[in-house]
Amino acid sequence: MTRYRHRAGELLVHADDCAAIHAELAEFGYHPAGGTGALRRFTGSRPVPEVLAALGPGGASPNHLFGLDRIIWNDLRPKSTWDTLDLTPAGDISLRVGVIDTGIVLRDGVPHEFLRERVCFEPEDTARVVYDEHGNPAGSAAHGSFVAGVVLKQVPPEVGVRMKGAIDEESGDVEDLAVANAIDALNAEGITLINLSFSGATWEDKPPKAIEDALRRLPQHAVVVASAGNRGTRQRVYPAGFKLAATVGGRPDEDHVKVVAVGSVDTSHDPAKPPVADFSNFGPWISAYANGVDVTGPYFWPGCPAQRHSDEPDFNGYAVWSGTSFSAAIVTGQIAAKMHETRGSARAAADALLNDAEKICVWDVNGKLERPFVRGVPEPGE
Repeated sequence: MTRYRHRAGELLVHADDCAAIHAELAEFGYHPAGGTGALRRFTGSRPVPEVLAALGPGGASPNHLFGLDRIIWNDLRPKSTWDTLDLTPAGDISLRVGVIDTGIVLRDGVPHEFLRERVCFEPEDTARVVYDEHGNPAGSAAHGSFVAGVVLKQVPPEVGVRMKGAIDEESGDVEDLAVANAIDALNAEGITLINLSFSGATWEDKPPKAIEDALRRLPQHAVVVASAGNRGTRQRVYPAGFKLAATVGGRPDEDHVKVVAVGSVDTSHDPAKPPVADFSNFGPWISAYANGVDVTGPYFWPGCPAQRHSDEPDFNGYAVWSGTSFSAAIVTGQIAAKMHETRGSARAAADALLNDAEKICVWDVNGKLERPFVRGVPEPGE
């Protein structure tokens, strides 16, 4: 069993490499199965790891699967709360933030009250709610609505969210190609700040081909904010782990999109010097940290799910949820707020936010690291 997840029987090959590798893949029973742009999909029946081991490095890669680790399996489940969020009517929307996630949950054809008029989506960007045997939602359909809500908590009424539904609501999975297509779609709409609240390991720790190509198609002033993952490990995961900008003469090369990898801290312990949350991935590849413990956001509707423990409040349409997904959403929202304030680019706003942020010390195997700590708007009751 591999430590990375992938679509069984699928390989991705750069269009420029197809002619050179076509015959070799055919010997393994893999044949072209469509694809546009820079990548082609090949399908076959032999196990992907077996084929890759025989091919050696380069040429082909898995169609990786990314997901909502530890959230979909309820290790970090949403909890009911007495709190709600103040409703903010939409202003004259002048800036939209892209969110690639499960999509928006609708009830009676409209989004959650906190999101109405401030979130833009197409019919294919909505999340289908799957119910368990008790009649309660199963899976993570509300993840996208929650992430969008956390972004909107950080910003003025003139900033909205453009949702792209790509993550499967029931399994929490999303494939390399689907993410790339969603990034391209947002790029075509002129959106330059994108939130990716999912993660996964990759084959030989190599960057996933399709997402990398899509990131390189974004303008250099764009910013992608990605969650660092909830496995409590130092291992680099993607898409947060992308470092596209090389160093030239000791100075950063800014010819590529900026990717901000966000881990979680726990502000409930020490708000002034919060420690890294026990579930958060960590390491020198993390760009910044934000609170990721008991973040409040829009969930389903009042009474859904049904609360079965008398010592807990009923679900009231909101929840508190923990995970690096929501730390990333805080950072995305704070960058968007800075963009609106300065009328600057996403890149300039992200650089200013991270440079000016207070620093926290993170201890790693190599010693002490300093990383920016981005404070979001106060949670209810703070």
